[in-house]
Amino acid sequence: MRQCCILLSLILGSITGLHAQMEKTMYQVFEVDSAQTIQLDITGEYHIEKWAGNSILVETTIQLWDANKEILGHLIKEGRYDLIADSTSDPHPRDVRIYTKYIDRKPLKRRDGQKCLEIAVSKIFVPDTFLISEDRQRLTRKER
Repeated sequence: MRQCCILLSLILGSITGLHAQMEKTMYQVFEVDSAQTIQLDITGEYHIEKWAGNSILVETTIQLWDANKEILGHLIKEGRYDLIADSTSDPHPRDVRIYTKYIDRKPLKRRDGQKCLEIAVSKIFVPDTFLISEDRQRLTRKER
């Protein structure tokens, strides 16, 4: 009986190990005080929500299956999920572009060749002083 319990524990442990999931949430803030228009060129799934803040807050949640925490840490460190703000050299830019640093995210593979499931979803909190275009790619400051 005891041997059956040990064997069952080992089997369940190996199955659980194969489907292990890690999750990490990252935050980025973009100051947009002087911006009149913001162009969003963001790869992947994202949702836009309005908030009372005066900056753009991006909350990205990454879920990774069949990999270890070192892989996830490396991907975050190399900037795989980062967004970048690009604007004119003016210290008070009127036009800002926020875009994905790595547009082409190649599928992740383990050393044994198996693919890892990766899901990254961003919530973009936009100041309520901006109008959001229907295609969710352009933000325009409301006239005062």
